[in-house]
Amino acid sequence: MGVNSRAPAPGALLRRASAIALALGLGPWAAACANKPKEDDKPQPPEDESAVAAHNPNLRDLRVDGTRCDTRGVRSEQQDTNHDGRSDLVSLYSTTPDGSLRCKQADLNFDGRLDAYFHYDEGGQLVREQFDQDYDGRIDIGSYYEGGSLVLDELDLNRDGFVDAWRRYDKGRLTRIETDRDGDGRPDLFAYYLGGRIDRIGYDVSGDGKVDQWDHDAARRARLAEQLRAQNNAEAKGGGDDDEAFVDEPEPEQSEPEETTEADDAKDDKAKKAKGKKAKNAGADEAGKGKAKQVSPKADDGGGTASPAEPEATPAPATPSPAPQKPAPQKPG
Repeated sequence: MGVNSRAPAPGALLRRASAIALALGLGPWAAACANKPKEDDKPQPPEDESAVAAHNPNLRDLRVDGTRCDTRGVRSEQQDTNHDGRSDLVSLYSTTPDGSLRCKQADLNFDGRLDAYFHYDEGGQLVREQFDQDYDGRIDIGSYYEGGSLVLDELDLNRDGFVDAWRRYDKGRLTRIETDRDGDGRPDLFAYYLGGRIDRIGYDVSGDGKVDQWDHDAARRARLAEQLRAQNNAEAKGGGDDDEAFVDEPEPEQSEPEETTEADDAKDDKAKKAKGKKAKNAGADEAGKGKAKQVSPKADDGGGTASPAEPEATPAPATPSPAPQKPAPQKPG
C-alpha cells in the first residue's frame, strides 16, 4: 500500500477528532473542546503601559516618539550597511519642497529590529535621541538637545518601561543627577556635580519634591572610592605603567657596608691622590692670580699722563757671609 504524500487539511483533522470523540461516547462537549483552540495559542494583546500608569500620573513611560519619526506621509531612504540583505538604517525626509531630514532609525545589532531613533527639527538639527541599549524592544534612554548641546537624559534603570533617573547638563557638562528610588515617578535623591565631580547629595524625605537632608561629605567619600578603585585596578594590572596613577618615589634604603678588597683600596688611594693634586694646582693658580694684581697708576706732579707702574722688584736671595779666618801664628823676635 502506497503512502499518501498529501497531508490532510486542518478542517479534516478537526472533523476527524470530533467523530472520534462522539464514537467514544465523550459527548458533544468533548467535540467542542477539540474544536476550541488553546488559550496559550492565542496572540496576547500588547501591554497597555498607559493603563499601568493611570493610577500615578507622575510615571512617564519611555516609548518611541512618533512626532518626527512617523513613517506616514514622508519619503524614506533605506540602507543596508552590513550587506546582509536587510535594511538597518532608515532615513525619513519631509515631502515639502525643501525635503528636510526628520528622523533616522537604525538597527544597531542587525537583528531586524530598530534600536535607535534620531529626531531632527525643521532646520535639520538634532533635538532628541532614543536608544534600546539592551535590545529588549523597549526604549531605556532618551536624550534631549538644545542648540546642539545635551541638556537632559531620561533613563529607565530598572527596565520597567518608566523613567526613574534624570541627568541634567549645562552646556554639555553634567550638573545634577536625580533618581526616583520609591517608584512614584518623582525624584527623591539629588546628586550635584561640580567640575565633573560629585559635590553634595540631597534627599527628599517628606515626598514634596524638595531636599530635606543634605550630605556634604559625599564628595570626600567619592574621592576615597575613586582612589580605592584606582589602587585595585593598578594591583590587577600587576603593577604596570598607569598614566592616571601617581606613585611617590620610595625613600632610599640604608644598605650595609660592603667588604672591600685590596684592589678597591688601591683605587680609592689613587682617587684621593688625584683629588689632592687637583686641589694643590688650584691653590697655585689662586696665588699666581694674587701676584698678578698691579697697583693702580698715579699721575705725575706736572699733570702729565700717568706712567705705567713698574713691577715690584723681587728681593735677591741673601748670600751667606764668609766664615772668619784664623790668624796665622807669628814667631817671636
